[in-house]
Amino acid sequence: MKKNARQTALDILNDIFGNDAYANISLDRNLRDSELSQVDKGFVTALVYGVVSKRTLLDWYIAPFLKKQPKPWARTLLHLTAYQILFMDKVPTSAAVDEAVKIAKRHDGQATANFINAVLRNFMRSDRRQEEPKDWETKYSMPKLLLDKMVRQFGGKRTGEILESLEKPSHVSLRKIDPDIELANTRPSVLVESGLVADSGNFASSEAFLTGKITIQDESSQLVAPQLELKGEEEVLDACAAPGGKSTHMAQYLTTGHITALDLYDHKLELIQQNAQRQHVSDRIITQKGDATKVFETFGAERFDRILVDAPCSGVGLIRRKPDIRYRKENSDFEALQQIQLEILDSTSKSLKKSGIMVYSTCTIFNEENFDVVHQFLESHPDFEQVEISHEKTDLITDGCIFITPEMYHTDGFFVAKFKKKG
Repeated sequence: MKKNARQTALDILNDIFGNDAYANISLDRNLRDSELSQVDKGFVTALVYGVVSKRTLLDWYIAPFLKKQPKPWARTLLHLTAYQILFMDKVPTSAAVDEAVKIAKRHDGQATANFINAVLRNFMRSDRRQEEPKDWETKYSMPKLLLDKMVRQFGGKRTGEILESLEKPSHVSLRKIDPDIELANTRPSVLVESGLVADSGNFASSEAFLTGKITIQDESSQLVAPQLELKGEEEVLDACAAPGGKSTHMAQYLTTGHITALDLYDHKLELIQQNAQRQHVSDRIITQKGDATKVFETFGAERFDRILVDAPCSGVGLIRRKPDIRYRKENSDFEALQQIQLEILDSTSKSLKKSGIMVYSTCTIFNEENFDVVHQFLESHPDFEQVEISHEKTDLITDGCIFITPEMYHTDGFFVAKFKKKG
């Protein structure tokens, strides 16, 4: 049977919530092999990310109309349909409901179809659609663990601003590889000279992307490479390099120098190579399989002029683009990640030459993975000093580090610190 858009979206959502699949990977896998049109693929993507980002809120809307607990897939079908009714103005409500009933009948027979139909009809006849939950956990579908951490760190007002900003869709952020390129429907980034921003658009299929004149990279991520102060001839280690966005950005600054791009997995190293080839910098990037916590054992002392540690982190700064991240966090994760981050910094620091620069970056907004790591690293490594970063947008700088939260410039949340090994 040829699957339509809503059935495809339901299958992907069941994969995410039933099999703990990553939203972007499941979407890519299911859409790549489908016969859906580009318009329908866009519709599926909007449905999946919409339902994932508002799951708790959607459950709040339909809960009063459930006389019995539905099976997990049926509850997800109700979420999927409620999302279309509440948040997709261009989708006729009747079409959304009719299709849900058909899917239920195909999936589990007439009785389940009748149940889905009754719940949705009762929901639409009620005043529930005009109501809004008071608590942030429900309103923003943000798990209590993350919400409490945000409030503790940022206070209520700023947390509210961050949550509100995450409700708005991401911009498309591009990095110019050809500095002279001009693209319709884009505007220059206010944060980075290399950046272009668009409200929407599929740039990954554009000629400029395919011929390596632009690449897709968030503005906040583009803040990293300039901090390495590359002149052209340096030997650079990118200790956690995949998928290669920062490696290829750094490579643009090199002439005779090289980047060793390290990662644990072969398929990720292939991704770096593909990115490097498309961007015409593969002659400056050497990929190598390896563990970033074992850099010193692998490369020995004082091997590199520059090191980037774009560390494994909780990724909370990416929630706008990867909404399923919010459901994957436990308190123990943050402690374990901090330990790994410090291990990587310790090992890589020994392989940095004297007077060399090491940059530490994460895509998270929580102090224990950012400022706390910086303080602990400096305390245990007296041969290093922090280099204060400056930027014309002074609100990006906190304690000499770049620290950007999602509501400031509608980017990913990001952190960058810079160290120098004493000569």
